Parts: sequence; structure tokens; C-alpha cells
Amino acid sequence: MATKKVLLFGLGFFQRRLLKMVAEERPCVVVDIDSALVERVSMEYNNVEGIEGEASSIVTWKKINFEDISHIVSSLQDYDVVLEICRIARNVYNLQIPIILMLYKNDRREELEQYDVKIINPILIASESVLNIIQKNYARPNNIGLGNGEIVEVIIRRRSHIVDRKMRFLAPSRWKVAAVYRNGVFMVPDGDFKMQIGDRVVLVGEPKVVENIVNILMIGKPEFPLQYGQNIAVIANNMVEKDAIEINYFFINTRAKKYLWYDTERKKIDNKEEVAVLEVGGSEFGGTLQNFRSAAYLHDVGTLAISGSAGFGLFNVRLKYYFKKTRHPVLISRGQAPYKEVIVSLNGYIPERLIETGAEIAAHFGVSCKCIYVIPPGALKTQKDSLELENRKKYVRDYENLTRTKIPLIVLEGNPVHKILSEVDDAPNSLIIMAANSKDRISFLNPHTSFLVAVRTSNSVLILPDEDINE
Repeated sequence: MATKKVLLFGLGFFQRRLLKMVAEERPCVVVDIDSALVERVSMEYNNVEGIEGEASSIVTWKKINFEDISHIVSSLQDYDVVLEICRIARNVYNLQIPIILMLYKNDRREELEQYDVKIINPILIASESVLNIIQKNYARPNNIGLGNGEIVEVIIRRRSHIVDRKMRFLAPSRWKVAAVYRNGVFMVPDGDFKMQIGDRVVLVGEPKVVENIVNILMIGKPEFPLQYGQNIAVIANNMVEKDAIEINYFFINTRAKKYLWYDTERKKIDNKEEVAVLEVGGSEFGGTLQNFRSAAYLHDVGTLAISGSAGFGLFNVRLKYYFKKTRHPVLISRGQAPYKEVIVSLNGYIPERLIETGAEIAAHFGVSCKCIYVIPPGALKTQKDSLELENRKKYVRDYENLTRTKIPLIVLEGNPVHKILSEVDDAPNSLIIMAANSKDRISFLNPHTSFLVAVRTSNSVLILPDEDINE
């Protein structure tokens, strides 16, 4: 059976060097508008067929026998021509063979990706090869995976909220640590594994999320909400204008990249006044969801924002669902912008992450941060309660020593719901941060501290998902 050919478009200086290497392994068909170049390569290689013509012309394509072609490679830099190559191959001739595009810019990458192509940036590959030699802390493999940055190797050089933490507490839903090299020893991390400064780690995951994690490990600066996702997603139903203003304020002061709003099939937003409220501050329409539950599973969301001023309906069904299922932090907005203080409730399963996130968000908004922890009163306090209190004191001290930041810890005794509400409602325009505590049942017979505080407080609330949700 005859070896199939590689179809190449373009015969510039770089392209001719590429042809020389490919032709050593496979027969080729080359297309170029320069008749002299086409004739030259046809004579130079006995396994290369040259075709004169424009790459975007259907007349040129009719000269090609596609039964003999296994791959299409284009090194042309005119995006319109490259798009037409992809369109003709996929839509006109219905070719399902690999298409490889060598492009120096990524300006219109999304338009090309609809045609299921592999895009290679020669300049980026060369630059990364040089940087891998010069800077030994960071490397992106060029010939593994898709080459889009979904696999990265990095040396941990700075302390951050990711270092010295058990992996199961990091909520790594869109990135994972695939391997670790420590003191020359190869390790496969499990849920109890803790990364350390000096470790060389191999990260895999969504390219943009992995890039943010690399920055955290190298620079030591967490950037909420990028460890969860790039976007602020707003559920438009029952949106109140003051809440929309606060959500925009939240977006501007965090590191989120996009601000998108969504409606649902049951209640589509088409009123111009409602749309105007939602699009304050540059929010864009993200799409229509099947129902409110779909919001818990949106892709690349750093924070899911909902309007809290209008309430959540009978039995708070929507809010209960987000507490139990969401993979992202949930902002319950009550029009409290600008914030005067960040208050963190440590009555949850993830006290370390609550402290770190609270302190970071407070820094984003330029306000102070304090923590609250409520324990049972007097004789009702058990040895376990005392141990939990000491652990939280230790977490706060450790974070203060690590960041040289003062974080007051207020310890109260009594009913946690009543005590937290009395403390936070005396501090208007505060952002309350709590854990979802998704393992706890939400019912009349099982009071759920975070849920009840979130429902009853007049302040805005940010709910962090448990580590178990993202495992």
C-alpha cells in the first residue's frame, strides 16, 4: 500500500526548510502561487508534487487527489486565507484528516478551532525552548498533549496558600498535580500530599487555570477567583439594580477576567430595562441555561453571583441547591458596595482556606479582615470543641506569621447562628465569607449555620465550596 502524502500550503523560507524535513519521511504535495518556487521544489525532490495556485481557490483544490492525502499543513499567515483552507477542507470536501496550522499570532484562534485544527506557534515554541534553558523554574513541553499549556512543569519558589496544604483541601477541580520530584525522588501525590518549596511539580488541567496556578507557585501571590475559574457568572433572574452594581464592584476589584450574565429557559430576560441593569459595568450575555441548577456546573467560573435582596422563593430551594452542589464560590449580593470590612466565619470544614481567602479578598478591596468562631457555652463545650478552637487560633497565627498581616479572631459562646448574625449585622456594608458545609443536612431539624446566616443576614455573603465537592 502506497504511503499517503502530506499536503503543504506555502513555500516561504521557513516553509521550504519544513518541506525538506517532511520530505525525508513522507511524500508531499505543495501548493504556492509562485510558479518558479513550485517548479524548483518539484525538480529538487523526487517525492514532491508541486501545484501552482491560490490556497483559497476551489480551482486549486480540484487539482488535488485527496484519497492520497493524510495530513494538511499550512504555514501561511493570512488569517482569511487560512480560514478558507479550513472551511474548504472540512465543509466542502468533508475531509476528516488532521489539519496543522503554523501561525505566529493567536488573534483569531477561536474562529479556527471550530474546524478541529492543531495550531502551532513556531515563535512561541522557540521562545519557550530558550526560556526552559535560561529559567529552570518553569517549562511547557512542546511535544506532549495538545501543546496549549495544559501540561506544565514548575519549581515551587514561593510560599502561598497552595504550599504545605493537603491536596484534598485545595479544591483542584480544573487542575491536578500529576507528579512531584522532591530531592531526586519521583512521587505520585494523593489527597494527603503536601507540596513544599523546592518541589518540581507537573501540573495538568485547563490551560488558563494552570497558568494561574503556576504564577501562584512561582510568585507566591494567590489571585482570587482564578484558582476556581476565570469568570464571574451572574444569574439574572430577580436581579435588583443595587445588587447588580455590587456584583460589578466585586468583579472590578478581583482578578476575574470576564463578567457574564445568564438567564433560564423558564424566565428569559428580554426587557431592555432589565438588560440595561445587568449590563452595567460591561457585563456580557453568557447564554440561556436550562434551569437554575445548570448554573452550578458552568465552565470556568470563578464566582457564581446571585441577587439576594429579592429573596429566594418558597423554602429557599435555589439557595439550598447551590450550597449542596456548586463547584464555585457563590456571591449572594445584597447591594452592600462598597465594602467596609470582610468578616470570616470559621464555623466550617475549611478554616485554613476561609482565612486565606478572606484576607486576600480584603486586600483586593482595601479593607480590614477579621474572623469569628462560635463555640458551645459553658458545660456544653466538649474536649473536641476546645481542640477545634485551638486549631483555628493556630491557623490564624500561622497565616499572620506567614503574611505579616494582623487578623483579629473573635471567639463567641452560644448558638452559632444567633451569635454570628448579631456580630455581622452590627457591621453594615460587610462581606461575610463562610463555607458551604455541604456535608451537613439543611432542614428544620438540622440547623445549618452557614445557610441560615446567609438567608437571614442583611449583608452580602460569599460561600466557598467544600474540598469534597471538587474531589
